[in-house]
Amino acid sequence: MRSQIDSEIKQLISQSRNDILALLRTMVECNSFSHNKAGNDRMQEIVQEQMPEGYSLKVHKNENLGDNYVYAYSGKATQPVVLHGHVDTLCPEDPEFCTIYERENKLYGPGVNDMKGGLCVLIWSLKILKELDLFPEMSFMCIFNTDEELGSSVSKDLFRYLNRENAKCGLKFECGELENTVVTTRKGISRYRLDIAGRDAHFGNLKERKVSAIDELGHQIRFIEDLNKNPDIAANVGKVSGGLAANKVAESASMEFEVRCWEPETLQTTIEHIEKSLKSPNVAGCTMNLTRLSYRPPWKPDPASRKLFKLIRETAEDMGQRIVEEKRGGMSDSNWVASSGTPALDGLGPLGQGDFTRNEFIITQSLFDRIELVTRLLVKLGNTELS
Repeated sequence: MRSQIDSEIKQLISQSRNDILALLRTMVECNSFSHNKAGNDRMQEIVQEQMPEGYSLKVHKNENLGDNYVYAYSGKATQPVVLHGHVDTLCPEDPEFCTIYERENKLYGPGVNDMKGGLCVLIWSLKILKELDLFPEMSFMCIFNTDEELGSSVSKDLFRYLNRENAKCGLKFECGELENTVVTTRKGISRYRLDIAGRDAHFGNLKERKVSAIDELGHQIRFIEDLNKNPDIAANVGKVSGGLAANKVAESASMEFEVRCWEPETLQTTIEHIEKSLKSPNVAGCTMNLTRLSYRPPWKPDPASRKLFKLIRETAEDMGQRIVEEKRGGMSDSNWVASSGTPALDGLGPLGQGDFTRNEFIITQSLFDRIELVTRLLVKLGNTELS
């Protein structure tokens, strides 16, 4: 019976290849840069058009960014399997950039790897379950958010309420690496903006001590970058601004930076150190204001998550594949899911590279392989207790 189900899954995917590729093309050609509300709302419409029948929908309105959509399918199971992914991208806003093309068995296009290919895997896995009437008693929740690339500042509450009582597990559809990876661990992150105020003056006519916001900014850039001397901390100043002209003392300056750590205790200690240190300027007369932009706790797998990984590894072996466990430095909403106590897996999308660049791609065949892998995993989850 099991081999017959697996054969039917594979056959239906093969028959649906053109439809799957058509959906991916439609998604990639939709510009959903994070701050493009219209584009993200259109992406949600595309998803809604493709979701299987029987799912209820709740729309969480957002005035400035795209609306967040949550779907629910209520079978007999009291704990739903939560599938989630983001529709926003960090690709350029240029509409002409939103094209998809194939070369040497790879599909190229903005967001194709992060993570519109994964959205196709999510949607089509559910469509195949529905089409083949596999485990109709299972319950599902699907969360599609529009601000993940910005830190999920609005949508994080959609994930933080999850726990072992109201969710069986959480599956995230970010890309897999080329080695056929699935993500089980992620660093935690804290991201900040520092605004510095100095005292403006004409530098050529200056007759008093210079109070330069840029001078202070230089001290603080060095402070943040020096955190990297600790091998357990990764820090990066990624954006700076300030000043008006070479002959003017800078009245204002700013920088955005982040720190990432594997261990919760290390991240918390680092946060406390930063927030304490950035209260005291080095340049007399300057003032500083630190704002935390986003935060996600580190994700370390618990025994139930280990069992979930074992289940997908065995599923891949049944397909003649070898899954590689990955610990990824980048954060995702899986950090929130796992921190709530819900078993989690990530990296279930197709295999690729080049996120946020003009060379972003996925391996074409991996799109279909991952749909088969996830569909088979969902079938197994119907018969498996994780606790």
